[in-house]
This record gives sequence, structure tokens and C-alpha cells, in this order.
Amino acid sequence: MKIIMIDSFKPEYLEYAPYLSHLTKKFQWGELEMPLGFEGGMKTFFYGGNDMLAFFHKKENSRLKWTKKVQWMGRLPVEILINLQRLLSRKRLFRTGNIPLKKLYKFDTEIGKPFEKIRGVEYLYIGEIDKIAHKYGTKSEETKKIIREIDRRVSKLKFDIILSDHGMIDIKKIISVPETKDCMIDSTFARYWGEKPNFNSKDGEWIDWKDKRYGDYIFLANPSVLILPNYWQGRIPVKAMHGYNPKCREMNGIYILNEEGKKKNLKVIELNKIFREKLKNDRTEVQHK
Repeated sequence: MKIIMIDSFKPEYLEYAPYLSHLTKKFQWGELEMPLGFEGGMKTFFYGGNDMLAFFHKKENSRLKWTKKVQWMGRLPVEILINLQRLLSRKRLFRTGNIPLKKLYKFDTEIGKPFEKIRGVEYLYIGEIDKIAHKYGTKSEETKKIIREIDRRVSKLKFDIILSDHGMIDIKKIISVPETKDCMIDSTFARYWGEKPNFNSKDGEWIDWKDKRYGDYIFLANPSVLILPNYWQGRIPVKAMHGYNPKCREMNGIYILNEEGKKKNLKVIELNKIFREKLKNDRTEVQHK
């Protein structure tokens, strides 16, 4: 099965993508609602429902606890050691962004094997739109240009499912939040363990997340509001961001199936059921050959 994932492609981008737009006239497609957060969406697509909110969560006996002893080495050597360990265990590599090294030992991640390692799946990830839109904004000429380029590339490829993992929205306001001993400050939400910080939260809301490894208290910024400084961009602002309330339509991605049908908006857990059924059928066909 051939899966093409176009990072950050939202429905309104079809205006600049003639090939993908043409596919929507014939094949089943729709807007795709992803769960809140930065990592749970694609994991849900491949494996089903989960409570994953973000890349890192707090863990008492973290697999990164050894970094406490080597933080003096600096970020690059620590990242090399982390990823060497992950490379040997065939897991996805990652960057630690601007997470303070003195805090890193408190956190862990559930990011495992790359999606392209799933048996029977040919997975192609296309990530340029995400990078360009973050830097220049969703309506910039740079973003439109890369959309057209990717559209041409995809037109030459075979696929069973095309999807995007989220949309993107332009930033209109920047706020700061308190940094505590036990916190993780992302770009759209701030997570705290222990005591709840007291600050003006009119630019967002406190949400309750079932899995407390991701935070005892979680502040979610309103759409278009960027938290800065944070542990990813540091103090460098971006023009657009994702990771807001999934009920905000700007957060929707898209999906296209290689089968005739009409527009049908889905949640990613519903697309997961379609994916699993298609994969099951593909594997059955292979066994019978």
C-alpha cells in the first residue's frame, strides 16, 4: 500500500494544487480532523486511538535520565548520543529543540519506529510546506510556490491514500508564560507538573488531559496566538503555527482515497479504519499469489 503524507497541507491549498484538486473531482476525499497536539495524529492514522499529546512527556524513570550526567557536554554532543542510541534500536531520530539540557533527563518520548517500517506500507513523507509556511506564513508567495511544486511531484506518483497531518494558521499575537522547575513550554501550549502557575490566561484556556504524564495543568493558546519564548523556536517567532484546538477549521488536513467517491469529511480515527481494511486486503492478496 502506498501512502503519501504531505505535512501541513490544508484544504484551502487545493486552490494552488491543480493535480490534487483534479483528484477531488473524481475520488473520495475530505477535510481531515486530527487530535490536539503535535504527534498523535499520524500515530492514530497508522495504529488507532491514543492519548499522545506531544513529543515529550514527564517520566520518573526516563530513558533519558543519563543525560543529566552529560549535560555539560552541550546540546550537539548530547543529541548525537541520544540519536546514536535510537539508531541502534531502529527508532525515529529527533532533535531536542531548545529544551533546557538541565531538564531533559526528566522527560521521555513514545516516538518509536518510522512509519515506513510498517510491513506492507510504502510511506512517503513530504515536509517542505510545513517548513515554508512556518517561516513565511500560509498566504505567502513562497508557500504557494512550494505547493505548486509538490503538486507536480505528486502527480507523477502512484498512491492508495494521500493525506496531510494538520493545517496551519497565521500568527496574530505573541504571549509569554511562566517557566517553572517542572514544565514543558511548547509553541501552542504550556504544560506544568506540581503547582499550577498563576498568570493571565485570557489568550487561551486550561484543559484537562487524561494522561497526566503530559501535564497536571495544561494551558492551550487560542488559535493564532504563539507562546514565545518556548522550548522549540526559542525566542525566534514564526509566521504560522499548528497544534491548536482541532475544532478550529484551519487545523484540518485533507485526505484523498484512490477510489471513486464524493466528499466526506472524516476524523483521523475513521481514516484509520479505512487504512486498516485496505492493508488487510492487500496482505490477503499477497498471500494468495
